[in-house]
Amino acid sequence: MKVPWMSKKAIARKAEALVEDFQRRAGYTISPPIPVEEIIERSLGLEIHYVELEKILGIRDVLGATYAKSKRVLINERLFEQGSEGRLVFTCAHEAGHWVLHRRYVDSSRYDGPGNDAIVSKELNSREPVEWQADYFASCLLMPEKHVKEAFHRICGAPFVVIKRERDAVEDSSCEAFAEQWPYIATAMCEAGGFSNVSRQAMIIRLQDLGLIVNRTGKMLDWDVLCSNR
Repeated sequence: MKVPWMSKKAIARKAEALVEDFQRRAGYTISPPIPVEEIIERSLGLEIHYVELEKILGIRDVLGATYAKSKRVLINERLFEQGSEGRLVFTCAHEAGHWVLHRRYVDSSRYDGPGNDAIVSKELNSREPVEWQADYFASCLLMPEKHVKEAFHRICGAPFVVIKRERDAVEDSSCEAFAEQWPYIATAMCEAGGFSNVSRQAMIIRLQDLGLIVNRTGKMLDWDVLCSNR
């Protein structure tokens, strides 16, 4: 599916508007952990079903699917088996992003899979604009900028933290963190901000996006960096 370019600010505003709509409907203010399933059902009016999605669609490595006409969200139930609440919740938020940002483009899409009203999210398609936009929406929805910054400044007491390679950290006497410490930073953030349904990987990406973590390692801060040769 081809979609027009959209700025990060525009996507963030869409996520904020969804939270505000939910709060009006619910009659109370929410804070992390963001109840994404309730938001999907209450504000978007969608049904969520956890199913054997790969079997239903006949497609491998599929995480979720949003059906614009029938107003359904299908989530691959194997995400439960993997024991990662963060990935499951992020997938739900990702599908909410598809509904908010992309449902208007479904009818004109040339997607030739099962059901012409479906937006299917596959693991291998994350770099496509339509998937990147939904990912960024999910990040903004689950980790609102205000709450992330409040938690960060509460635990770090600094405008930002620089992360470098461990060997670089050994060569100087600064207090900057090194790459192998990123999981501890992300864990502290999730605990301090109440982001109990967010994975550490999602949190470290969000911190970098907001400029709170400056990555000078030359590598992505992911689990692979913990196993790489230094």
